[in-house]
Order: sequence, then C-alpha cells, then structure tokens
Amino acid sequence: MQALVLRNLPALGLALVLLVAVAWLVNLVQDRTQLQADLVAVKIEVATARVAQQQALDVARFHRAHLARAADQARQFDAIRNDLQEMEGRDAPLSPLLRATAERLWP
Repeated sequence: MQALVLRNLPALGLALVLLVAVAWLVNLVQDRTQLQADLVAVKIEVATARVAQQQALDVARFHRAHLARAADQARQFDAIRNDLQEMEGRDAPLSPLLRATAERLWP
C-alpha cells in the first residue's frame, strides 16, 4: 500500500497543483465578475451624480439671474424714490398724464 502511494505521489502532487490552479482561476473569474458588476454600479452612480450636478448648475444660474433682476429692480426703485424726493420741494406743474391720474385717485 505504501509503495502504491509513493509510486503515485507525483500524480497526486500534480492533481493537487491542478486543483489549486483551477480553484485559483475560478476565484479570479468570480472576482472579475464582481468587479464588472461594481463597475456598472459605479457608472450608474457617476451618471446620476452628473445629472444632479447639471441640475444644480441650472438652478444656480436661474438663482443668479433672479438675484440680478431683483438688484436691478431695487436700483430702479431707489432711483425713482430719489427723483421723487428731489422733486418734493419743487412746484412744477404736473404732466397731463399725472394730472389725470391724480384726479382719478384724489377726486
């Protein structure tokens, strides 16, 4: 029995090496499959993040435009208020449009 085992020892060793090699290759294939799945998931996350980033940029651009319009309106209001305050002491005749408006407001 011992002689049979010793005689087949190189074949058993080769079988063990082949078994380890096959197990290693199977592990590599499983790792590659997992990495491919992870890559697909990360690509989806990146695409989602890019869409969210683009939406944030659009919202920021819209917000800046709104703030610019509000600032322009505030400047126009200040200019009109300053003009009216400068006119307070003057006794200039009203334009026909303002006279008609004033007569409608204060009969």
